Amino acid sequence: MVLPGLATLLNLRINLSVAIVAMTQVVNVTLSNGTVVEEQEFDWDIQQQGLLLSSFFYGYIATQVLGGFLAAKFGGHLIYGIGFGSTAVLTLITPPAAKAHIALLFIVRILQGLFGGLCYPSLQAIWANWAPIYERAFMGNIAYTGYYIGIIAAMLLSGLISEALGWEFIFYIFGTFGCLWYIGWIFMVRASPEVDPYITEAEKKYILASIGDRRQIKKISHPWKDIFSSSAVWAVLVASITAMWGSYTLMTQLPLFLNDTLNYNLGTTGVLAAIPYMAMVCVLFASGYLADWVQVKGYLKTNQVRRYFTCGSFIVQMIFMLLTAFTTTPILSVVYITLGVAANAFTWSGYGVCPLDMAPSHASIIYGLSNTFGTFSGIISPIVTGSIVTDHGPEQWRIIFYICAGIFLFGSIFSWFFLRGKLQPWAKIDIAIMEAKMNQKVEKNTSDSSSE
Repeated sequence: MVLPGLATLLNLRINLSVAIVAMTQVVNVTLSNGTVVEEQEFDWDIQQQGLLLSSFFYGYIATQVLGGFLAAKFGGHLIYGIGFGSTAVLTLITPPAAKAHIALLFIVRILQGLFGGLCYPSLQAIWANWAPIYERAFMGNIAYTGYYIGIIAAMLLSGLISEALGWEFIFYIFGTFGCLWYIGWIFMVRASPEVDPYITEAEKKYILASIGDRRQIKKISHPWKDIFSSSAVWAVLVASITAMWGSYTLMTQLPLFLNDTLNYNLGTTGVLAAIPYMAMVCVLFASGYLADWVQVKGYLKTNQVRRYFTCGSFIVQMIFMLLTAFTTTPILSVVYITLGVAANAFTWSGYGVCPLDMAPSHASIIYGLSNTFGTFSGIISPIVTGSIVTDHGPEQWRIIFYICAGIFLFGSIFSWFFLRGKLQPWAKIDIAIMEAKMNQKVEKNTSDSSSE
């Protein structure tokens, strides 16, 4: 349920980026008297379009921590469903809002961001109750492939839908699918294994043996001072800033560089533009499986996996960023971009899982904080590029790549020293759960020995 949900959620988030091209396109219309005139359904200028496209993030950045707090208090499955369902409904009313007034469309997009911002932190609260310790990376990576499948679907399908049925149906089709998915979510997903009527007894015992019985948590009190003073938490925040900065540069700014310096536009073909994300999906499956496998086999400890995968990914992305900056061959540029984007998959098995390792009961809060910081990074990165790249020359673009490479290097060094993949001393609720689980094992072993 999570994978197709994230794919749809991402599509609901970026569908305006595809639809706005058709909405503002100037077309020739032949009148009844034979006169040919130019018509444009929405005559928004470039500033208005930019404001509309960024409006989602104004709401999105505001509810990251709130989403984590609400998920920890009321249940991740409930908050995720509310955020997703509301975003889908708002998508359905986007076309009439656009036709009514640009201000109304702006408000709808902000509201989509507000509700959409609740979803990703809520996933951490869901996995805290469902993900066995040695399956967290693989489960998380399978779910997060939906993020990139959503990008691929938006690139490949939205244009076709617009051409065949009109731009409005981009919102109607995906909005309807989102509403249907939400109905399925309500009936199928539960807060934890203990209250799921569909889970088998064997599955329930397996999960509880790994994470402990979390029903004993009556009220979660978040240790805010400990969270904000924890170097391990700040390592997650720094890693998020690094990954998001690199993500925006690799996925958005490098195609502009190719267009400016090589007269090669990566976005001219939907299939070509989707190649890096297709590679990302493949690597996500492999990296998640690998991260859990080396722990199960005892080759690496959880702490080492999180640090190695995060730092290694940042270094590899830094290398491909610099290689792309100096290449003059379009084919090689696409190869380097694809490999750089694919390498980012390893961070999902690295710092992306650390909140669950450090403090499962507070994971949604930590993830909300990291996503907030990361979103700021995504907002600032295009501003920096626009300030430096004034004449679109290769020398100015190299400065952008040097900055990005420096951020990758700093993020890697900081993560190496401070990133942690183990339970933190201030996570008292989770420590109590682990101690109770160990006591149960000791009692069971003692009982078994006595009976013998």
